Order: sequence, then structure tokens, then C-alpha cells
Amino acid sequence: MVSLVLAAALGPAALGAPPFPRPVPQSAPAPGERPAAAARGSRPSDPVAEAYFEFSRGCLLEKQGEVEGAIAAFERAMTLDPASADLPAALAELYVRQSRLADAIALAEAALKIQPAHSGAHLVLGSIYSSLAEREGPSGQERPAAADTRQLALDHLEAALGEARRDLAASVRLTLGRLYLRGGRGDKAIPVLRQLLADEPWLPQGVSMLAQAYTGAGRQDDAIALLRDAAAADPSFNESLGSAYEQAERWDEAAAAFEAASKQAPDDTDLRTRWAAALLNGSGRGNAGRARGLLLDVTKAHPNAGWPLYLLARAQRETGDLDGAEASARRLMAVSPASASGAHALAQVLEARRDWAGIVAALEPVAAKHAQEKGPDRAMILAHLGFAYLELGRPPDAVAVFERAATLDPGEPANRLYLGQALVEAKAYDRALEVVRAERTKQPSSLRLARLEADALRGLGRFDEGAALLGALADATPQEAAPAQHLAEYYAAARRYGEAAAVLRTVVRRFPDDTDALFQYGAMLERQSRRGEAERVFREVLAKDAAHAPTLNYLGYTLVDRVGRVAEGLELIKRAVALDPYNGAYLDSLGWAHFKLGQLDLAEPPLKAAAAQLPRDSVVQDHWGDFLFRKRRYAEAAEAWRASLAGDGEHIDRRAVERKLRGALDRLARD
Repeated sequence: MVSLVLAAALGPAALGAPPFPRPVPQSAPAPGERPAAAARGSRPSDPVAEAYFEFSRGCLLEKQGEVEGAIAAFERAMTLDPASADLPAALAELYVRQSRLADAIALAEAALKIQPAHSGAHLVLGSIYSSLAEREGPSGQERPAAADTRQLALDHLEAALGEARRDLAASVRLTLGRLYLRGGRGDKAIPVLRQLLADEPWLPQGVSMLAQAYTGAGRQDDAIALLRDAAAADPSFNESLGSAYEQAERWDEAAAAFEAASKQAPDDTDLRTRWAAALLNGSGRGNAGRARGLLLDVTKAHPNAGWPLYLLARAQRETGDLDGAEASARRLMAVSPASASGAHALAQVLEARRDWAGIVAALEPVAAKHAQEKGPDRAMILAHLGFAYLELGRPPDAVAVFERAATLDPGEPANRLYLGQALVEAKAYDRALEVVRAERTKQPSSLRLARLEADALRGLGRFDEGAALLGALADATPQEAAPAQHLAEYYAAARRYGEAAAVLRTVVRRFPDDTDALFQYGAMLERQSRRGEAERVFREVLAKDAAHAPTLNYLGYTLVDRVGRVAEGLELIKRAVALDPYNGAYLDSLGWAHFKLGQLDLAEPPLKAAAAQLPRDSVVQDHWGDFLFRKRRYAEAAEAWRASLAGDGEHIDRRAVERKLRGALDRLARD
């Protein structure tokens, strides 16, 4: 049965003006009373009066449930007074109430032929066509003819609105607003809906539709203002206000609105989930902890709900509860195996731990199982896997998965950037240059792409071209520190530490409060063995930011390894590890300090964790080899030193490592 927007109002004569607006003769009987001449069996003296009687009789019969009798009475009335447009309009209304839409359309159109401006007939047709236009196809898509039907509905409802009774005007405006919005005409909907709310303040559908119209017209602030005022008058609007803030990515305000809505509906777990999501995206201190509490309650009530589990894993990760986050992510993978969200959540937890081997073990089966599926979710899983391959020193594997990711989600430029990075690390410099330059034509201001292009040029032996490229970007944006920092890193990668320091010296003069640039400058001084100057710079960084973990670690390691102030350096390193407990570089520094102090039991766990996390870091593998040799685990020491020699080669004395490897092999041979 077709549900018409005005069906609830369609009592007799509900849609049009009262029948027979013309003066009725004085002899006309009261409704339900037959004219005297007709009662005596003689021909009525006035056909209009007789028609009025039949009309009244039809209304009564319909109320009594005698529909066919009512229709017959209306038809007799139309025969008696064929010049009346009210009568066919009234019968059209009856047909609408009986869902006989074709008959209703025919009679309403007949009424308009008699009186083209008849508001009741226009309202009948507008109601029917609006209902037909709002039907959807089997997959939620609009029927092909819906746009034409919508226009018919709009034409008739606009014609009816001027003369519609006050009790129907609100329904007409509501329907018009909905039709305008559905047709993408928010500009037309706004004045209609504003008038609706002037007549019917805070009508929920009207408020919602006007907010939607404002949003569609790019007037997001007006939508928020409307909903904020509505929520002040009626707290039930807080959820809609939260949605508007959510859409505008005003997360702190969205969280406050969802919190207010939740107070009105404390058992609504969807609201609590949205509140938690807004907290996680917001900037307030303690937000992650509050979100975690909300989501623990939600997931207890709905243990198999995917979205709350995903958000809970994120909240746990952000509050440092990585074990809890991993458990939630794996639970999500179990309850929603076809979704990528569980694998994504797990990858984020393992990345926080720098557990690259764990990521590969978890995601390779997922990637293989869904190899034929396309879309951004699958591409995201491949991106996690690709970065794990890079960290594990498997750039060809990374290239393969990033190529797949770019195919699965061609609209995401980051996938091509990642592919360029993998190609550089795989030493496929020609292809890297091709990929990166093609992407730079679309993103000419991307510093990451520019750096990759420079790295590819350096790999091809064209160092000066890369330096010129990055230098031009730095010169073009003197108000920014990042381009010059990229140039300094480029020089450092080529072990041209003096030139890197010169660039950074200029940066720190221009940006004296940039602790990252100041840290980089100190690192370049230390690389030139200017350790006294480097320490002064590092101390300056820590004076500005006592929790600058990279500086705590770098200065601590320098004191331990090169200056001989091991105990002092160890305390700095401990502070760095406390700030970032899964950082392999910091763990290596911690283990090395304990090793230097002869505290082998304390040295083993961090050195082992660092070696597993950073298999291509030559210094880390060298340290692990030294520890293993001291523990007389010669075969393992030999493997560690082989890994050191096969690694990145940075900051090691290859001849010294080769001598240590031969020594381990000699010990094995003697044993």
C-alpha cells in the first residue's frame, strides 16, 4: 500500500477547500437531510442542493465504512453539479485513502480542467507523485523515472501551497523540502523549510532537513547554529548537533554534544560509541582514557560489535595498554574475519611495538586470503605489510605489495609515494625516478616526493642534481624549516656532515625554538667528532624540552660509547626508553650501556629486542654480536656479525667487524 505523506490527514474533504464554497440556496437542507421535493419523489428544484446532499451522504457513508456507497454518492453529486471542481477533488481524496491512485489521479486532473488553480486537486496530485518519486529500487537506487515524477510533485505542491489550509501547509512544506533535497535543490529547500520552522518551531523533521540543506549548500556554520539552538530548546537534538560537528571535524564539540545526548539516552550504546570516537579524534587531555572506559562498557554489552572493538583497540593503544589493544584487535579479527579493520588495528598495535616480524606473520595470510579484493581497506593492509618488509630489509617484497596497493586503490596517491620509497630502498633507482616524477607532476609541493626524487638521483650517481632540487625548495620557502631539514638529511645520507651542519646552522638561527632542527644540528656536530659542541647543543634542546626522547638517547649513547661517562649516559637513555619503550634504537643504547658496565643480565633483553627489530642496522647487530661473544655463544655471535656486515654499513668499522667474525669462527673451530 502506498504511504502518502498526507494520508493521515485525508479525512473527507481534508485536502481541498470545503466543498461548495458557492452560496447554497436557503432551501438547502442540513447535511444528511434530504431536500423536501426529493423526499416527496418529485424532481429537485435545485441540482446544486441535491448534489450537496449526495456529497454529505457520501462523507457519512465513508465514515461508516461503506466505501462503495460513498463513491456512488460522490459520483451522483458530480453528475448533478458538473461545474464543481470540489466534487471530483473530494472523490480523488477518497480514492487516495483507498490506495486507488490511478482513479485519484484521473479525478484530480478532471478537477483541474474545471478549475486550474484548485488547491485541493493540486494537493492530491502532489501527494501522489511525491510518494511515487520517493520510492526506491531494489538496491536502494532511485527509479529511472523518479526525477520526472518528482518534478510533477513539485509543480503540484507549489501550486497547492498558496491556498492550502494552515493545518496542511506544514505537511506540504515538509514534503516540498524533502523533494527539493532529493533533487539536489537545497537552495530551493532552505526558504521553504525556514518558513515551516517559523510556523512549527523545532519540528524534528524540519530541523533535520534544514540542517541538511544548509550543509549541502556549503553553509555548515548555519547548520550547526540551527542545531545548537534546537538542542538548547530541546535536548533531543543533541545527537543531530553531534553529527553536524562530526561532519565538520569539530571533534571536541562533537564529543560534548554526544555526551549530552547520552545523558538523555544512557542505554544507547551507538551514542556512546560515537561519543568515544569523537573523544579519540579530539584534543582534550585524557580523552583516550575516557573513550576507553566508554568502549569497555559498550563491548561488554555487545561483544561482537566490530566498530566499538576497533575503537577500543585504538583507545587502549593510545593509553599505552598494548596488550589490551592487541587482544581487542585479535578479537575483532575473529568476529569479523571478512573485514580489514581487525587486521588494521592489529598492525597499528604491532607497529607501536616495532614488531615487524609479527606484522608480517599476521598480515601475510590476510593479504593472501583477500588477494582478489579491491578497495582502500585492502590497500591499507598491504601498506602496513610493505613497511614491515622495509624495516626487515626486504625491499623487493615491499615493492611487490606497494604495487598491488596502488592497483587496488588507484585514487590514493600515498600508495605511489610508498612504492617510490620501496624502489629507492630496492636500489631500482631508474624506476623509482619514473614513479616519483610522475607523481610530483600531481603534487609538486610534496617534500617527501622531492626527497625521494633526490635520493633516486643520488643512487644514480647524480648527487648534485638531487642537492639542487632540494636546495631550490628550501630557498623557495625560507619561512619553513622542513625543506632545509630535508636538504641537511640528504647531505648526511652521503656522509657530508659538514655541509649538513652548515644548512642546519642557518635553520636554527631562523627557528631558534625548533627543537627537532636543533637536535639535528647537534647530531651533525657529533658526526664530525665535535663532541663538546654537540653536547652543548643537546643540553640546549633538553633545556627547552626535557622530554625530547631523540636527544636523550643520542646524548646518552654518545656519553656511553665515545666519552666514557657511562653511568651518566645510562640515566639519559633510561629516560628516553621510558618515553618510547619499544624504540629499537633506544633499546640498543640501553643494552649497550649495561654491557659497558658489565651488567650482562640487564644488557641481554634490550640488545636482543633491538637486534630482532632492526635486522639491517649494522651497529645494532654488531653490539648484539659483542654480547653473544662475551657469553661464549660463538655461533650466534658469528650470525650477528654477518648480519652487521650485510646491513646498512652505517657507523661501523667493517674491518673490525670482520676480525671479530673470524675470531668467533676460530673459537667454533677450536671447540
